[in-house]
Amino acid sequence: MVIYYHKCRHHKNKTKNRTKMIQELREYSNNIFFKLLMGVIAVTFVLSFGVGGFFGDRKEVVAKVNDQEILLKEYREAYQNRLGALQQQFGENAEQFAEQLNLRQQVFNQLIDRHLLLTDAAELNLVATDLELQDYIRKQPFFQQNGQFDYDTYETVLSQNRIVRHEYETSLRADILLAKKQQLLGTGLVISDSEVEQTFRRNFEKIEVEYVYFDPQAFVEKTTAEDAELRKYLQDNPQEFQTLNRFRMEYFTIAADYYQDNVKVREREVRRYYKKYAENYVTPPEVKARHILLKLIPDAPENEQQEKREQLNKLLAEIKAGSSFEELAKKHSEDGTSAEGGDLGWFKPGEMVPAFESAAFALEAGQVSEIVQSPFGLHLIKVEERKNEITKSLDEAREEITLILAESRAQKRLEEELDRLAGLAGEAFTEEAQKLNREVLNAEWFDRTEVIPGLGSAAELVPELVSRKSGEMGVWKRNPVLGHVIYRLSETKFPETRLFEDAKEDLFKAVRLEKAKAVAIESAKKALTQLEEGTKLNNLVKKHGLKTETLEFTANTRFLPNIGDNTEFRKVGLHLNENSLFGLSLDGNRADLIKFKKRSLSEDKELEQKDKVRAQLLQNMQQALLSKELKRLRDSATIEVINPVFGTPGSS
Repeated sequence: MVIYYHKCRHHKNKTKNRTKMIQELREYSNNIFFKLLMGVIAVTFVLSFGVGGFFGDRKEVVAKVNDQEILLKEYREAYQNRLGALQQQFGENAEQFAEQLNLRQQVFNQLIDRHLLLTDAAELNLVATDLELQDYIRKQPFFQQNGQFDYDTYETVLSQNRIVRHEYETSLRADILLAKKQQLLGTGLVISDSEVEQTFRRNFEKIEVEYVYFDPQAFVEKTTAEDAELRKYLQDNPQEFQTLNRFRMEYFTIAADYYQDNVKVREREVRRYYKKYAENYVTPPEVKARHILLKLIPDAPENEQQEKREQLNKLLAEIKAGSSFEELAKKHSEDGTSAEGGDLGWFKPGEMVPAFESAAFALEAGQVSEIVQSPFGLHLIKVEERKNEITKSLDEAREEITLILAESRAQKRLEEELDRLAGLAGEAFTEEAQKLNREVLNAEWFDRTEVIPGLGSAAELVPELVSRKSGEMGVWKRNPVLGHVIYRLSETKFPETRLFEDAKEDLFKAVRLEKAKAVAIESAKKALTQLEEGTKLNNLVKKHGLKTETLEFTANTRFLPNIGDNTEFRKVGLHLNENSLFGLSLDGNRADLIKFKKRSLSEDKELEQKDKVRAQLLQNMQQALLSKELKRLRDSATIEVINPVFGTPGSS
C-alpha cells in the first residue's frame, strides 16, 4: 500500500545543511537499524548511502530460511552498511577490524535471524499499520523543516542516497514488527526492587580513598649492582638490550605542485564547477540587531499575554519618542543580553527562530519592529546595521575555481604516478628519477628515533622499510605539500644484542630498578603493619619520601586516574570501611597502600537513576530471552546455506 503524506511546504534552502542531514541519517541508521533488538539482529539495509543500486538486481541466492530466500544483493547492502559504520569509527583500520570481528559471517547470521523473527512475528499476527509507519517517518528529524515533517525533504534525502521509497518504507515496516516482537518478549518480566537497589549502589555508590604509591624510583638509591649481576641480567633479558633496525637508502621527492603547471583547465569546466557549487559563492545577508525580550511561555494565560504586550507597547512608544533602545533593553529585557543592551551581534538566516528572523530581516538599518512573538516570549527588535547578500560572479570566481580544478587534477595525476612507481622494481629507480628530473639524495644510517636531513622524523618511514629487502623500491606517502618520498632501500642492519660494555650503563639502571621494586613492595608491607599498629600515615610518607593521593571511584569504574586498569586496587579499596581502614594492593610490581576515607551515595536524581537502572536490567533480560528465542527458531527452522563462503549460522 502506498502511503500519502500531506505536503508541508516551508520556505527553505534545499541544499542547506544537506551534509549534516545525511550524516544524521547515517548515524541514525547506525543507532537504530544496526542496533535494533540490542544489536542482535540489526541488519536492515535501506539506508545504504549510495550502496543501493550499485550491485544491480542480480538474483543470486546466498541462503534459504524455510521458504524465504536471502539474496546476495540484500547481504551486500547490509555488509556495506556495517562496514561503513566501522569506517566512520576506525578509518583506515576498518577492514582489519571487520576481519577480526568476522563481520561477513556476523552479517550473514544476523540476516538469517532477521528473517526468522519476521516470520515468527507474522505467525503471531503482529502487523505494522500505515499509521504507525507514517508516525515513525514524520518524527525523524532529518525529514523535517522547522520542526515539521516536510515531504519534499523526505523525497530529496532518499533520492540523494539512492534509496527507493517503497523499499525504505517496506523495511521500516519490518523494523516496527521487530520492535513489537521485542516488546512481546518483555511482557511479564519483573525486576525486583532489591535487584535495582543492588545494581544502583554498584553503579553510583562512590568510595573515597587516600593512597600511597610505593614508587620503585624512590628506592633506587638504596640499591646497588655488581658486574656479575649485570652480566646475568643481560643474559636473561637480551630482548631488552637490542639495537634498532638501521637503514641506508636513496630517495627523491615529488610534491603536489609537480604537475600543476602542466594542467589545463577548460572554460566549460570552470562554468560547470561554478554552477554546481554556486552556493559557495553566495555570501548570505546579515543583520546586526538588539532586542528587548519579555519572557512568555507559549500557552500563557490571556491576561498575562495582554499584560506583557501592554508593557512592550509602552516601551515601543518611548523608543519612538526618542528614548535609547539600548538603555531600555538594559532595564527591561529578560534574557542574558540585557547587560549589553540586548546586543545580539551579527546573525545570518537560519540562526534565529523563524518568527524572530523574519521580522529582523524585514527591517532596514535603524528601524524598530512591532511586537514579535517567538517560543521564548515577546520581542522588540532594532536592526542597527545590514549586510546584503553578495554573489560572487563567475568572472570574480574564475581564478579561484581554476586553481581548485588545477590542484585537483594535478593531485590525481600525482596519485596515479605514485601508484605506478610503487609497482616498479628497484632497478628502475635511477631511470625514473631522471625521467621526472628529480635529484637523487642519500640518507645514511638512521633508525626510527632519528631525523633524516631534509625529510624530518624517520618514525613513520621505518615501518615501511622494515618490510623491504635491500634493492627494493617503494613510495612513502606523506603530506603532499612537503612532498611524497620515492626511495630505494640500499641496506639494512637488523637488531642484535648490544655488547656488555655498550649496554653497561643501561644494565646498571635496570638491575637497580628491579631491586628497587622488591624493596618498595617489602616497604609497603611493613608500612601496612605499622599503620595497623597506630603509626600515622603522614609519618610513613615522609619517611620514604613519597606522597599521598586521593581517589574516588565506584564498583564499575575501570580506569583509575594515574593508576589505570588495576583490578587489585579496586578490589582492595571496595572492601575497606570504617572498621577496616587500611589495605595493600599488590599488582605485579606495583604496591599501593590504601586508606579508607568515606562512602557516599548522592540522593540527587536517585529515582530517575533507579528508573534507568531498572530499564537497563529489563533490557538485559530481554536480550537473554531474545538469544533463547533465536536458538529456538533456528533449531526448528530449515536453513540452507547455498553460498559456500558462509558457515552454518550461529549466534550473532
